[in-house]
Amino acid sequence: MMRPLMSFVALLLCFIVMCVVSCKKDETTVSNPPQEFVVKIDSLKIQKPALSNDTLRARMWGKLGPNTCYSFGRFQTVARDSYSVRIKVYGLYLPSSSCTPTPQALTGAIYRHYPVYPGTFRMFVEQPDGTTIRDTAIVL
Repeated sequence: MMRPLMSFVALLLCFIVMCVVSCKKDETTVSNPPQEFVVKIDSLKIQKPALSNDTLRARMWGKLGPNTCYSFGRFQTVARDSYSVRIKVYGLYLPSSSCTPTPQALTGAIYRHYPVYPGTFRMFVEQPDGTTIRDTAIVL
């Protein structure tokens, strides 16, 4: 009875040791952490008509980078009030030797804003050079 239990414990211990020994750090991530950058937006379109009882959606297009190391990161709200929002769009650059030279683009990424109120709503997107691109919608 004791012999099968000892064999099981020995096998389990070997398995655990092998799992721990086989784990290693990904040196690419440690030596080349992702870098965040502000995306240059070429086009911004707020859905029209915009309704006060619904979530406002705005789509954006722009260039991310010259290869597959570039990707969309996140939206950041810089300022907002009842009738406007100012945002930045961030991309990520993850250096890697496996990136292919295929240009990457932001193709209609959707920013959602709620609540919106009847009247004129303005959206501003900050560009890397400090300028802004904007669009306006009448909210019904």
